[in-house]
Amino acid sequence: MVIAVVFGFVAQVALLGFFAAFRWVPAWAPGFGLLVYALGVPAALFGVASPLLGLDWPAVAALGLYAAWSVFGAWIDVIRPIAWRVPPRWPVIVPYALLLTASLLCFWVPLWFVDRALWVVFGLLYAAHTTLNAASHRRPPPGA
Repeated sequence: MVIAVVFGFVAQVALLGFFAAFRWVPAWAPGFGLLVYALGVPAALFGVASPLLGLDWPAVAALGLYAAWSVFGAWIDVIRPIAWRVPPRWPVIVPYALLLTASLLCFWVPLWFVDRALWVVFGLLYAAHTTLNAASHRRPPPGA
């Protein structure tokens, strides 16, 4: 369980950095993007090694979903970049958002039974990066 908790927090902080950079320092966003997507490699490795590590199913689901999200995100943002954020391309946004949200929920919900303080901090990090993500997709005002 410790691996999943630590990984979940590392992912949250990396996502917060990614969306903050995307919003305020766009030149840094590609570097943070590579980091959040590269975290899919250890997520996949931990998921595959889960029987040896004694991880429970929510942790395995969280790691697997994060790995899937990172492959999808790397594909659309790095490997074969497409403009999908503005204007919104719903066939891309929906699976992107669902994979990320499902992954983070699988990390977050079990924290309620582990440590309520960690659960609150994780929720606050999620709210912060989600807010930054939403703010980064606003259209510029007309004439700007």
